[in-house]
Amino acid sequence: MRRCTRDPNGRIVVFDAGSQLHLALRRPWLLDHLDAIMTTISEPDRREADPRPARERFYRQHLDLKRWMRVVVDFGEDPAWVVTVTIQNHSPMESR
Repeated sequence: MRRCTRDPNGRIVVFDAGSQLHLALRRPWLLDHLDAIMTTISEPDRREADPRPARERFYRQHLDLKRWMRVVVDFGEDPAWVVTVTIQNHSPMESR
């Protein structure tokens, strides 16, 4: 399974076999939400740098006003690829 999208800067991002394996092992229920994952990258509500170099976090409110989908993308390779996806119960603007 390989899905592609572009981030708001026009960079190609793929959800590939490595992305799928990571989710299958850690959060398999998110594999049913590939469209939401790709939309989070292409139409994020918020973006920020990740603590790791060459990575960026994309956020989109997911399902309701309390939960956010966070997608981490690694731009250190071409094409960029989805590293991980999670759902968080707080806004990315809140400090934790």
